[in-house]
Amino acid sequence: MQYLLKVSIENTPLWRLVAIDGKADISHVAKLIGLAFDYKKSQYCFNIDSIKISAGVDGQTSSLEELKTFDSLSLTAGDVFGFVNETQGSLNHKVEVMKAEDRLYCLIPSCLVGAGILPPEDNLTADAISAYYDKDDCPSLNLKEVTNRLREYGSVRKDLEATMSQVSAIPFDIKG
Repeated sequence: MQYLLKVSIENTPLWRLVAIDGKADISHVAKLIGLAFDYKKSQYCFNIDSIKISAGVDGQTSSLEELKTFDSLSLTAGDVFGFVNETQGSLNHKVEVMKAEDRLYCLIPSCLVGAGILPPEDNLTADAISAYYDKDDCPSLNLKEVTNRLREYGSVRKDLEATMSQVSAIPFDIKG
């Protein structure tokens, strides 16, 4: 499946509409969402139906669970769940699945639309983000720049074999 996810930082006006591939692993998708907001190195998790699902640190995994595909979460259009940036002041995000289809007619991954950018501070809060957004001289969101970050990272993990070996500490051959 391919997904259009509307990701909003709770209690702020910032949001993104991100297109991702469901074949990507959970940690990879979390990193793509982080890149959509230009977070620095962060620890992420998803909260789905009151269950916390670890989503790695900046795309790096520490368990095989984090390497499950995003499709394995069985999300459908209209589903809403949480995404948490645990490093940046525990910023909570609301994620709504806008579309879940076999094929979206847009380039994957990409940021199609959104509002606002983060302040250049390290310890972000919803209040600090909202205050920055309301400033007269706040820079506007550059969708091309955001999409370039997502595409540079890629739609799916390129180093799956190495990552699985690192997580399991057992050599893993996915080709054989």
